[in-house]
Order: sequence, then C-alpha cells, then structure tokens
Amino acid sequence: MDSRIEICIFCIFVIFVIILYFYKREQKLLKSLQEMLNHAIDGNFEDKRLDESRYSAIENSMWRYLCDNALSYQKIKEEKEKMQVFISDICHQAVTPVSNIMLYSELLKDWQMEIIEQKKMQELEMPKEETEAIYEQAKKLDFFIQSLMKLSRLETGIITINPSYGDIRTVLSSVKQQFTLKAKQKGIRFEIEEIENLSGFAVFDQKWTMEAISNIIDNAIKYTKSGGKVFIHIEEYIIFLRIDIIDTGIGIEETEQGSIFTRFYRSSKVSEQTGLGLGLYLAREVIKAQNGYIKVKSEVGKGSTFSVFLLRKKD
Repeated sequence: MDSRIEICIFCIFVIFVIILYFYKREQKLLKSLQEMLNHAIDGNFEDKRLDESRYSAIENSMWRYLCDNALSYQKIKEEKEKMQVFISDICHQAVTPVSNIMLYSELLKDWQMEIIEQKKMQELEMPKEETEAIYEQAKKLDFFIQSLMKLSRLETGIITINPSYGDIRTVLSSVKQQFTLKAKQKGIRFEIEEIENLSGFAVFDQKWTMEAISNIIDNAIKYTKSGGKVFIHIEEYIIFLRIDIIDTGIGIEETEQGSIFTRFYRSSKVSEQTGLGLGLYLAREVIKAQNGYIKVKSEVGKGSTFSVFLLRKKD
C-alpha cells in the first residue's frame, strides 16, 4: 500500500515537473517575442544571428519577419530622406532666380506707371497686361517654392516648434489684418466673433500656429464665393481651446474629407484653383507637433468648419 502511495506521489511530482518545464519554456518564448516586438515598435530592432536549435519555430519565424520589416522600414526612411534633401536643394536653387524675376517685374511695373503718367504708353514695347502676367506667375512660383521649403524644413527637423503659454487672440488679430483686404476684394465678409469672459489662453507656438490657421483661412476665402462669409469662433473646454474657422463655401465631399490633410492632395473639383495641396497638411503637422489636432465638418454647397484644438495647459 505504501509503495503505491509512493508511486502516485512520484508520478504527481514528475507531472508537476513536466508542466513546470513547459510553462517556463512558454513564458520564455512569450518574453522573447514581446522583447522583439518592443524593439521593433521603438525602432531599435536589429538583425542578429540566431541559434535556431535554441529557438522555437514560432520565435524564429517572428524574428525573420521583423528582420525583413526592419530592413524595409530602413529603406523607406532612407528614400524619404533623399527626397527631402532633393526638394530642399531644388528650392534653394530656385529661390534666387524667382526673387530676381519678381524684382525685375516690379521695377518694370513702376517704370510703366511713370510712362503712363507721362502719357507715353504708346512708346512701350511690352503691354502692361503682359508685365502683370509675368509678375503674377512669379508670385505663384515663389509661393510654391516657399511651401516646399517649409515642408522640407519641418519634416527634416530644421524648423523646431516651441509651444508656450499665451493668448491666442494675438494670433487671430494678426490673421485678421492679413486677410481682411483679400476677403473684401472678393466680396466676402470676414470677422472674428467677440466672446465675453473668454480667457483665450493656450499652449502654442505663435509663429507656426499663425501659419497653420492662415493656411485654413486662405483656403476658406479661396473656396467661398462672393457674398459669402468666413468667420472665426473660439470655444474653451477644460483641456482644450477650440478655434473654429467657418465658411459658407463650396464644401467638401464626405468621401474626400479623410484625404484633404494628405500631402499634395488636390481634389479634381478645385483643379482650376492654384495650390500644391500642402496647406492643410502643414497645418495638421504644426498643430499635431503641439499635442493638438484638427477636425473638419463639411457639407457640399453649404460650407465647412475646420476646428483647431490646442492644449490649454502644459502637460
């Protein structure tokens, strides 16, 4: 009887040891897989030689998969860096010639004005309209180059965004001065709603937040017809300050609303308008770098609302 008990105890012990062995092995496998995934997520994954006799088939397969992905990621990263350098080089090479064209066209315009005042327009070899066309085309080209330069500098980290605590109304006041004349010339009402008991304070980089909001307002005016309205509304919450840029423009199709913040995206419906499709992309990147975000709500034929959310307090 005692021998049977001893055999049973021994069998239970053996089973316990076997279970413990497989449990430890499984834990080691899971820990190893978790470490691989953590390194891959952090961007620190390295391809190392494996002693396949010491690793399970699952672990080895996971390792090989992550190695391939790490290599692909590195190649994509290198190609992106090359493209950014290429864009930056093109922009720098083009800045001076475009600036010269703008300068000379302005001088030519001034000279023509003097001739007009002297009533000698018939002596001009180049009509005034053609001079204006040269100047306008140079302005467009300069705008494209400046946009590409901002994109390149922002993505390569040459430009840093430094948020600080301040009153957003200083930015909105500057934006109003910048766009009031442009809106008036197009016959659009542009205003900022006055709200009582509003602190208006948030955490933002003044220069780059003004750039982001200006890009949104510029689009709002561009795609709003004469007689329409563009206005800004501010709302305060516990965590965020919300800036609504509201227009009565052409609106955006629901199927396109997820794409408008993509770099170089241009809807086929607005192809007649000048632009690179960078304004909203830059706006989103700037706001995101300040731990904020942008939302859009739009209805075709009725207009759009772009809501910019900025943190009210530092983390």
